[in-house]
Order: sequence, then C-alpha cells, then structure tokens
Amino acid sequence: MPPNATAGGQSITDSLISSAAAAAAESEQNPTKLQQDSTGVLFEYDAETIDGGLVKDIVSMKKADRRKLKLVWRNIILFGYLHLAAVYGAWLMLTSAKWQTGVLAFALYVVSGLGITAGAHRLWAHRSYKAKWPLRVLLVMFNTVAFQDAAYHWARDHRVHHKYSETDADP
Repeated sequence: MPPNATAGGQSITDSLISSAAAAAAESEQNPTKLQQDSTGVLFEYDAETIDGGLVKDIVSMKKADRRKLKLVWRNIILFGYLHLAAVYGAWLMLTSAKWQTGVLAFALYVVSGLGITAGAHRLWAHRSYKAKWPLRVLLVMFNTVAFQDAAYHWARDHRVHHKYSETDADP
C-alpha cells in the first residue's frame, strides 16, 4: 500500500479533511462534547485545516517581483575604510606595538563580545535570563565598548529582525 493511502483507498489528506469536517459538524450539534474531548494536546492531525491548507504547495503560490538593490555608498565607503584600517592596524600590531597593547586589544575584544552576546542579544533582545542591577550596568558598559549602537536599539532591531526574517522588511 502506498505511504499516503489508507485502507479504504483515500489519501491521508482526504481522510484528515473528512474527519475534521465530521468533527466540526459534531461539535456544532453538541458543543459540550468538544469540551469533554479536549486534552490540551495538539496532535499533528489536529493542526490540519478543513480545506487541507497545510498540505498545499505554497512555494508555487509565492510570487514576488524581483527587488532592485540600491547601493548605499556611505555604507560601502565606511565599510571599505574600516577594513583597510583593520589591515593597517594588524600590520602595526605585528611590527611596532608593545605586547601590552595586544593584550588590551584582546581584552576589549572579549569584553565587547560579552556586551553584545550576553547583554544586548540574550538579556535584552531575547530576555533569556534575569540579571541584577550590577551585572546589567556592567553589560551595558561592555555593549558600549562594542560600539554597535545603544543596547536598547540593538535589542529592538534584533526583535524586528526575528519578526520579519526572510522578508524584505528584515532590517
């Protein structure tokens, strides 16, 4: 028997649609039956809609005009300059800087990474843990060292990014 067929010759989708329609008709006739049968668990077959909407191939339905990309020259020049300055800084670090400067640069790298990951991202954007006042102050100072905008704005933009991910509205 094919994997998508039932014993009666119906496909699983057809049987799901017919059982959902029967359940809807029964719940209209006897509304307390629905409340009695409710377990609070959402099974896969419970999520299927009456019209079979979850098994539709939506890739073929998604059509959008190609978006014309706009070059932001200010950002292109700024990023180009920053990368050239980083190469020059690495050259100076290897040829003429003291070892203490390298240690300080590495410490600031770690501190700024903590400010973004533990502070702006995990604490304020996702609220994945609670922190007391001294740690929040320390993380906001570390976030400032990273120079990636204020922690409040970083968290706001990151939440918008998650909301509109994979769309043109993604910042």
